[in-house]
Amino acid sequence: MIDQLLYLSVKMGRWWRKKKSEEAVKKQTLVHENGKVLLEKLIEYCNGKSNPIKTFSASQIFRATDNFSHNNALVRNRPSSYQCYRGMMEDRLVLVKKWVAEYSSRNGKTCCDIAISSMVSGHKNFLKLLGCCLEFPYPVLVYEYAESIICRPQNGSKYVFDVNLPWNMRMKIAKEVADALTYLHTAFSKSIIHKDIIPCKIFLDEKGTAKLTEFDNSVLIPEGEKFVEDVIEGTFGYLDHNYMNTGRVTENTDVYGFGAFMLTLLTAMNPSLVDKLYKDCPIKLVEDDTFVEIIDPEVLESCKEQELLQMKAILILSLRCIGCVGEVPKMIEVGKELKRMLVQAKTKLH
Repeated sequence: MIDQLLYLSVKMGRWWRKKKSEEAVKKQTLVHENGKVLLEKLIEYCNGKSNPIKTFSASQIFRATDNFSHNNALVRNRPSSYQCYRGMMEDRLVLVKKWVAEYSSRNGKTCCDIAISSMVSGHKNFLKLLGCCLEFPYPVLVYEYAESIICRPQNGSKYVFDVNLPWNMRMKIAKEVADALTYLHTAFSKSIIHKDIIPCKIFLDEKGTAKLTEFDNSVLIPEGEKFVEDVIEGTFGYLDHNYMNTGRVTENTDVYGFGAFMLTLLTAMNPSLVDKLYKDCPIKLVEDDTFVEIIDPEVLESCKEQELLQMKAILILSLRCIGCVGEVPKMIEVGKELKRMLVQAKTKLH
């Protein structure tokens, strides 16, 4: 009996060592494969001169999220592609993003996300990347913690705001997202086009500061060029019509998406629904002052006359961004206009 137990013990030990060895080889293979794609993206996007990217082990990620416990999951509107988890790492709260869709790895989308996130992490209006883990089939990203998102879709056309956002906060968020997009367009030798400016890709930190994130669909426009051709993807209602018709991505692709985003801040609706409401004469909403009919009731109930004028101005700016009124502005011009509105609003308060 003792001999049999010893034999089984030795056999189990060998099996365990073999399993651990196989797991180690698998992890090394994943690190090599994911690291190769990430390096290619870093060279392509920032000429190899990116900020240092800290790497975490799979065991650190599992401990931080309690093995990706359902209790730590943050609800997102598109769980088929990734899930976010609340975690504790190195004595601080973090946000862990785990991709689950195969397309994200095969097309290098996760590594695109990591590379661009590392480039913009020094700007206050982007969710700061703390590091990543390459030991999973699809790299896992670790960010600074910010649980609240602006709003999420409900029944396809209506949006529900995750936190109470009075009008002055919505104006501030618009200005901060505009600053983030301006930075993407102007801070680097190659303009970065986000391509998918939708509410659920914008977080709020504990101070209410807007944080743009998710660059898996982003593209770069080569220096000296005006556009780049890319596959047509994104969220209906926020997609530039020119991009949808031609596949050409320009800075206007983001300007249009931002204009649509501002419409959601105003109305709590998908911009495609707003489009149906104003039909072929959007400017009539402004000229007849009927725009109040589409404003989110949550902010309309308590708004003052001055705020109503601001809403009207934001609507006009939104319509300019999506090409319905006047010439389409640059993001830097949009940011300046929003800053002017905020300064003017503060001045009148005092």
